Amino acid sequence: MGEYVLQTACGPVKGLEREESVLFRGIRYATAGRFCYPEPVTAWEGVLDATKQEINCFQYDAFRKEAKDKDNFYYEEFRRGESFLYEEDALTLNIVKPREGSGCPVLVFIHGGGHETGTVGEMPYGDTEEYAKRGIVYVSVGYRLNVFSLYRSRNYGLFDQMTAIRWIYQNIASFGGDPDRITLMGQSAGAMSVTDLLYTQALKGIVKGAVLLSGGGMIPKMARPYTQEEAEGFWQEVRQRAGAPGEEDFQKLPADQIWEAWYQVSREHNDLHYLQPGIDGTIIPKLPQEIRREGTDLDVPILIGVTSQDFMPYLIFELAYGWAKRNAREGRAPVYGFFFDRALPGNRYKAFHAADLWYFFGNMDKCWRPFEKTDFDLSAQMIDYTANFVRTGDPNGAGLAPWKPVGRGQRGFRRFDGVSDGYAGPMECRRKLWHTFLKDKGPM
Repeated sequence: MGEYVLQTACGPVKGLEREESVLFRGIRYATAGRFCYPEPVTAWEGVLDATKQEINCFQYDAFRKEAKDKDNFYYEEFRRGESFLYEEDALTLNIVKPREGSGCPVLVFIHGGGHETGTVGEMPYGDTEEYAKRGIVYVSVGYRLNVFSLYRSRNYGLFDQMTAIRWIYQNIASFGGDPDRITLMGQSAGAMSVTDLLYTQALKGIVKGAVLLSGGGMIPKMARPYTQEEAEGFWQEVRQRAGAPGEEDFQKLPADQIWEAWYQVSREHNDLHYLQPGIDGTIIPKLPQEIRREGTDLDVPILIGVTSQDFMPYLIFELAYGWAKRNAREGRAPVYGFFFDRALPGNRYKAFHAADLWYFFGNMDKCWRPFEKTDFDLSAQMIDYTANFVRTGDPNGAGLAPWKPVGRGQRGFRRFDGVSDGYAGPMECRRKLWHTFLKDKGPM
């Protein structure tokens, strides 16, 4: 790989030239103090070196290194043999651009990890060339996590993501991208984040579509976000556990002490309400149910789906299917549903939560699994559908089986199993997912 210097509105930046793309790693889009909202980067001095390893927000591995996620499925699947850098102010992104061309559509990916963990450069998606090969600029966004994001339901991580998207909108033309064709993509907590970002009018006109993998859709009342007032007792307990009940003293503690107090208290509560963004009055201005009822969420085409061995299979499907039915019923933008049901080779886990990442990004050569021709063909098909969607808001294109949105007369989700070319109806999906839940649930 050779070096490649590009002139941007923020200054020159150096990336790595590859066979069919140029990779820029760890470009800082904003800075932020502890428990402060992000300030966008508008310029840098000299040539920014974007050839080195990117940094990621502090998380479990940053503080409990001796454990190293021993026997953790996802560490083995996505991180084995990799090294990562962690800091508190880790607001960076990776960009992969085609070697040639301008005015390319843009795909912006927000990683998952339960709002607690995850990196901008994870093996399945961090530096994929597959979208650049198809004439698309691909961006992977890093953001604050866990206590550094969620403290007092102020949604610092969501504000990071929104700031990154605005930075991309203002700067992506320098990287060959079209700012008027930005599609968001998220998986798991990343899909939940993208759903949250659709609630704000701040990104109206910027976001033209969304791809939601195993996490997006209708939020049930039982999982509604807490208000800042409802969550304050939890955060008082975190400060007490850290030995700094006062707000000012707590903010001055070392990062590992803040994280450890949050980690212990959150595990004792075992309440997912405290592990997700809350109602902040801005990005999530009110209850999601009220926003949907008023119809003030962004109305853009959606590509949404689940894996058949998801860890909360039935719930995740109903959230996705609920969004599709609502849009069809109300005449909103089309929703294209998918049901990923490929049994991955290598061990007893089949279409587990996040298994589809290997297929949607094509970095299968980095995986330990003995993938077969069927897997590579399925991956190419899924990437082609997604690339078409990023270009036009419609996944259909030459050489691909037709994919109709959910609507009257077509209620199914397109099946991705590497064998068939058709749809799985809602009852078929539910039967499979109930079997998964009762007898064959994947790792969490």
